[in-house]
Amino acid sequence: MCECNCGIEIQLDGRRLARIRGDKRHPSSAGYTCEKPLRLDHYQNGRHRLTTPLRRRADGAYEQVDWATAIQEIAARLTQVRDTYGGDKIFFYGGGGQGNHLGGIYNRALQAALGVRYFSNALAQEKTGEMWVDGKLYGGHTKGDFEHAEVVVFVGKNPWQSHSFPRARPTLREIAKDPARTMIVLDPRRSETAAMADIHLQVRPGTDAWCLAAMLAVIVQEDLVDHTFLADHTTGTEPARAALAEVPIDTYAQRCGVPLELIRAAARRIASAESAAVYEDLGVQQGPHSTLVSYLDKLLWILTGNFGKPGAMFVHSTFAAIAGASAAAVAAPGCGAPRSPARGSSPGWCPAIPSPRRSSPITPTASARCGSTAPTPRTR
Repeated sequence: MCECNCGIEIQLDGRRLARIRGDKRHPSSAGYTCEKPLRLDHYQNGRHRLTTPLRRRADGAYEQVDWATAIQEIAARLTQVRDTYGGDKIFFYGGGGQGNHLGGIYNRALQAALGVRYFSNALAQEKTGEMWVDGKLYGGHTKGDFEHAEVVVFVGKNPWQSHSFPRARPTLREIAKDPARTMIVLDPRRSETAAMADIHLQVRPGTDAWCLAAMLAVIVQEDLVDHTFLADHTTGTEPARAALAEVPIDTYAQRCGVPLELIRAAARRIASAESAAVYEDLGVQQGPHSTLVSYLDKLLWILTGNFGKPGAMFVHSTFAAIAGASAAAVAAPGCGAPRSPARGSSPGWCPAIPSPRRSSPITPTASARCGSTAPTPRTR
């Protein structure tokens, strides 16, 4: 159901899930659970759930068929398409529970049998840019240790509602109540999480890139970077730092609508913390310049050395790789790509820093053209 994989206990009554509660012995969730698992019986036994395959008749109505018939007929039709038009004419789309990817093993086998070339999933509408950036920088997806971070930063993210890390609501309360910890939220909307934040960077919709670039420029121009971490664990940060050194911070602050001193305070707090973790989500991933935003918010923790330690960012373990850079992608000269033991010194890639010119909100470099457009950003 979810990447958190919270532990639950279920009391059964035949096929019905009579009682569901969080498992207090679970090492991660410790008894906490959100609404989704508590509604499992509704999804499994709800009156609208299909319990048999349905085949559409010529008149448009549906009739029940058994599983063997459905599988045989679908296989025959797919084989016919493959043999007649080629497997690359079959588009494979899947999605669903982020906490259970075992179905992907069978998906890949089916794709290979049919010669499928193109496939996608439900995360493509939001996570493509971030996954691409993570693949270039680290070769895998990154997560944050929010339970132990001194500073947490949420970019277009409202974890009070969308959770996405263990014990989300208790963790948010703990951070908000602890005077030694700081919560920073970058969001045009005053969400439940933003209302709890110590610093709310209430940007104009679609200007997240300018706000993040201004924060990074403060870190670089005030020399708040972690030089030891960059020297020991990264390659190619110089072009990014040189670009950020030229950013007109006050102009970018005006563009995003956030007071300059608030931007400086947020940047300094991140740089001074013993640990910091960042989470971006749908609010920016379906907004303008989303791929660039993904790169910039990752620079926040790269330049400040918040990687591979408690309370910071890390490449999480998986049973099998679920994301990464395209093998066909050509990397540009590096801009802060940490060295990966599995891949050697990765060259990474270098996107543009946003330009304050209104006629051209993003000035792409020759190496990467970043960003996408979407309706008014939403908070997830």
